[in-house]
Amino acid sequence: MASIMMGDLKAFCAEALVKEGMKPEYAGITADVLTETDGYGVHSHGTKNLHNYIKKARAGGLDIKAEPEIIKDGLAFAVIDGKNAMGMVSGVLAMRLACEKAKSAGIALVTVRRSCHFGAAGYYANLAASAGMIGLVFSNVDPNMNAPGARAKALGNNPMSYASPAVSVPSLFFDVAMSNVASLKVFQARADNRKIPDSWIVDKNGLPTTDPGRYPEEGAMQPMSAHKGYGLAVLVDLITGVLNGGETSMGGNIDSWVLELDKPNNVSHTFIAIDAEQFLGDESLKDRTESMSLTLRSLPKADGSQRIYTPGEIEWDRYANAQNHGIELPTDLLLSLQGLSEDIGIDLPVFN
Repeated sequence: MASIMMGDLKAFCAEALVKEGMKPEYAGITADVLTETDGYGVHSHGTKNLHNYIKKARAGGLDIKAEPEIIKDGLAFAVIDGKNAMGMVSGVLAMRLACEKAKSAGIALVTVRRSCHFGAAGYYANLAASAGMIGLVFSNVDPNMNAPGARAKALGNNPMSYASPAVSVPSLFFDVAMSNVASLKVFQARADNRKIPDSWIVDKNGLPTTDPGRYPEEGAMQPMSAHKGYGLAVLVDLITGVLNGGETSMGGNIDSWVLELDKPNNVSHTFIAIDAEQFLGDESLKDRTESMSLTLRSLPKADGSQRIYTPGEIEWDRYANAQNHGIELPTDLLLSLQGLSEDIGIDLPVFN
């Protein structure tokens, strides 16, 4: 399997974006978000999508030259107009600002409207954790999931993430969308012409199906744990599009970033940073998080169980391996990067 070093992949992605007209600072931010996500092993939200972002920009659905703007600013909050810029640029700006405000206020919330797909929410939560804070991240998305009992797409599968600094690994973190699986897995099953579990999607009549052949034209994703995933998805819309005056996933004005290249995505994100030092005093957030993690890992194991993982631990194991040995490129990721390489006219420095 072909591999690539993380530094080389970041440089390749940044160069591609600069050639398309993005300023180097923003190109570097975008490349970092996507490559770090590949380092976690979450390839569905990493550099695989870069070529499509560039195609979207060319089609007019994304403005890679846009400058996000702070339009409301308070001691512990801010509202940012993303201006249809690359979602990673708005996301990093927002979480950095939330961390800065939390240093004085203890907790801060920064929310972004008129944005585009920002990759993996966990990256931004880990920005807060790397600053010694608890990070919470939310994003609404285009409608792709049904409400229990509904026939068609009703709302997005709206991801959320959290992270807290730790000791044995850089952070304890969790990143999840509210559907049973990511929609990209359904797309892949359709491309492979294979059946899927009947817990993934419903058909045009709102009934579970094993046939992905008509999704996304018909049917919808199923929420995880039925009403529980549904309720959490509504929470994400409340704290993103409702709170900041932007669009909601059920409002009809968020279009797919991947399927409708000529249209703005119009999503909203919210970032919360908590400076735990101001709550704990002399106690350490990192040490308390580590103590909790050690307790979880040392729980009595079920028969046949070899190890108990804490949230994010598997991703950090993959990340350490990627830093040392490079990122192994699954076939679909390699093909996407090779397509971008040929399109842009720059070499992709892979090795076997």
